[in-house]
Amino acid sequence: MRKIISLLVVLFVGSVVFAQSADEITNILNTDQVTYGQVCYLSAVRQNLITEADGYDDAIRALYANGQIPEEVAGQQEVYLQNLAFIYLQMFPNVNGGLMYKLTKGSPRYAFKKLKADGVISENADPNSFVSGRTALSILTTCMVRYGGEEECMTMDVE
Repeated sequence: MRKIISLLVVLFVGSVVFAQSADEITNILNTDQVTYGQVCYLSAVRQNLITEADGYDDAIRALYANGQIPEEVAGQQEVYLQNLAFIYLQMFPNVNGGLMYKLTKGSPRYAFKKLKADGVISENADPNSFVSGRTALSILTTCMVRYGGEEECMTMDVE
């Protein structure tokens, strides 16, 4: 029962907050292993770097051009949990990632540790594991609630 309620919350928040097409969110939710293209798409659309109509490759190029990813990766390549944490944490520049995060100029390892320390990612999570679409959206939703502030939750665009 708890999983069903969590899924419904993620679906609702995902479809409302992102204001992306339901097909794209459904596609990501049904993915067993989320890809760089999908994660970069979520990040780039949330930051208004691309439009909903743009593709995964456009999202990767936009994040690379803004210095949020170190290289242009293949859109169909699966994402490790620590790299997902890195991409998500780049959306919230006001978040203090800690001393090592600053010294390494935003290392995926320390982005993962930050999200783990803040309870966004579970304590027993493996940084080198792949992530399902449901988990990726759940982590993003938690990040938006925790780091986005009140305006993040209060300015939902209901269509």
